[in-house]
Amino acid sequence: MKWSQSRVSLPLPNVHVSLEDEPGSLHRGSKPRLVTRVYQKSLNSYLYIPWKSCHSVQSKRAWVKGELIHYVRISSREEDFKRMQVLFTQRLCDRGYPGKWLSKVFSEVSYAEERPHALDSKLPIPPWECEKHRLYVLKLTHNPIWEEINFNLIWGILREAWNECGLGKSTDWFLASFKEPAALGDVLNKINHETLNAYQV
Repeated sequence: MKWSQSRVSLPLPNVHVSLEDEPGSLHRGSKPRLVTRVYQKSLNSYLYIPWKSCHSVQSKRAWVKGELIHYVRISSREEDFKRMQVLFTQRLCDRGYPGKWLSKVFSEVSYAEERPHALDSKLPIPPWECEKHRLYVLKLTHNPIWEEINFNLIWGILREAWNECGLGKSTDWFLASFKEPAALGDVLNKINHETLNAYQV
């Protein structure tokens, strides 16, 4: 285990905090600036979800974007965010992620656009507001075809139909939840189990 001590620099679980006069120069003058960067342990193996996993492309896209936004939130300077982008790209490519796909997803996260709102407080919806926004969940078995469907259009049509029938309100929320399809091995194991039980009787 490595120990260090400093009055102007401190690594925390996932953020490095320092007092600097200029980028990369620790505080020695009279007007320091608080700088935060992404901190990652030297023993981190970066074993991200491999590209060939059974997770949907949308799931992979969502967590990659989420990680980038996380980097924006922590990085008080854009140059530090760009450095993390390069490292993140290399590590994802090592896990089999296609470069063109990564470029497209990375282009959806802009430091200039995200940073002004990155530190906004995400307060939970108060109970009196929850009553106005009822949530309905559509439970589906995962299938790659769902990735090509725009659920916002479905929710819009469903909301209009419910309003006309008096079953819902314009403030209702809709969400699709996917469960993993049954694997062939699980189905065969269940059949074998039932067959063995039948013979034992």
